[in-house]
Amino acid sequence: MKSMLANSRHLPKHQGFILYNALSFQAVWWSSVLWLNLSLLLTIPLLLFHFILLSSSGKRQYRQVDLRLMLKVAALGIGIDAVLSVLGLFEFAVFPWWLGCLWLHFGLSLNHSLAFMRPLPLILQALLGGIFGTLSYVAGAQFNAVTLPYGNVISAVVLFFVWLVLLPFLIQLANPYGFNRSTKARSFTVFGR
Repeated sequence: MKSMLANSRHLPKHQGFILYNALSFQAVWWSSVLWLNLSLLLTIPLLLFHFILLSSSGKRQYRQVDLRLMLKVAALGIGIDAVLSVLGLFEFAVFPWWLGCLWLHFGLSLNHSLAFMRPLPLILQALLGGIFGTLSYVAGAQFNAVTLPYGNVISAVVLFFVWLVLLPFLIQLANPYGFNRSTKARSFTVFGR
């Protein structure tokens, strides 16, 4: 652990920020699924810390990009989850404020720790979305964060198709500079510039 911390000091600032973003999202996911609404005591400060780090790393110009993307992704994700809840695919014991915060953090990851997906072929983005989006909800159900009344199989099939479309759409939404997939340009992250 000590050597990992020592090596992290030698990362360029943007790579350190990407590492923070990835670890932060994992902390948010796990705390949200395990502690539900109590997780907001951690997840809201982590949202604020994201923007503080962004400013202190000399990337102030990206605050508005991140803020707008975060709000768009959260609105879309919460809307989709609300529709799926109305259709009976999900049930929550209490109103899931934690899920809204999880969507906010997911929006922040698209231009940072998940930016590596941008140059991937569309079919691969779709498959990754279908698989990992579905696994996220099914795993949440295993930890009792959500109930899947139709069962794991039917819920997984529906979620697979939702995320098959959703992830590529969100990746495109997070592409403020019009990255061209066919050129395989190396500077596909806003911090690569």
